Amino acid sequence: MSSKRLLGIGVAVACALALGSGTAAAGTITSPNDQLRSFVCQKALDPPARAVSVQAVMRPLPGTSKMQMKFQLMRQIKPHMRFVAVRGKGLGNWISPTDPTLGQQAGDVWILTHPVVNLAAPATYKFKVAFKWIGAQGQTLGTDTQTSPACYQPELRADLLVRSLSITPITSGPSAGQWAYVAEVANRGLTGAGPVQVQFSSGTGAPMSATVAWVGAKSSVRQRFVAAPCTAGTTLTVTVDPNQSIDEYDFANNALTMPCPAAPTG
Repeated sequence: MSSKRLLGIGVAVACALALGSGTAAAGTITSPNDQLRSFVCQKALDPPARAVSVQAVMRPLPGTSKMQMKFQLMRQIKPHMRFVAVRGKGLGNWISPTDPTLGQQAGDVWILTHPVVNLAAPATYKFKVAFKWIGAQGQTLGTDTQTSPACYQPELRADLLVRSLSITPITSGPSAGQWAYVAEVANRGLTGAGPVQVQFSSGTGAPMSATVAWVGAKSSVRQRFVAAPCTAGTTLTVTVDPNQSIDEYDFANNALTMPCPAAPTG
């Protein structure tokens, strides 16, 4: 009777997509000679802290000379879309034990834990792990594929944007004769942000800046600027977080530009 040999290896992979509080879920898929277990789905605000991990266990078939595994991380961007393979170090390649003789004894066990971090969001991920048993002559004795549970990674960061700009003439008071430019600043993300700088430029003179204390998740605020009436042909621009000092997931929508209207808009 051969003695039992066990080899456990941890493979750390920094996924080229782009650990904090989060949630973990365990799932086990059983099979006589191969299985996935210890599935972890860690959600986080910061992308580097997002992680998914699975542990694969492999035992030899009769006549096995070499065992191999191949980890593939699959990603689904939206529920109706298909899963596609993610590229990254250690993904999509056959891996062999560091001990080349592992699998030649009936009691051998190969355990391999494979985490992937820095996950893009929102997206759903799952592992597809292939197992291969190879004989002494290089022939394939058997293959199998196991699929892990799914891991949904939400995008938790803020996403600030300028939704609109309205203009109203001021007809009384110390600012009579000037215009009020009111910008609606929104946050379509799942996390509030603040303080938030808002910058307004009428195309002439230095830009004006103001600070909004807080923009809550899925909400909006209004910021008012008082300046001289703009001139037809000039451009009005409102920019939120102009220095990109807030951890947002989309900076492309941080500015709104529009031509000076012939008459005030609101």
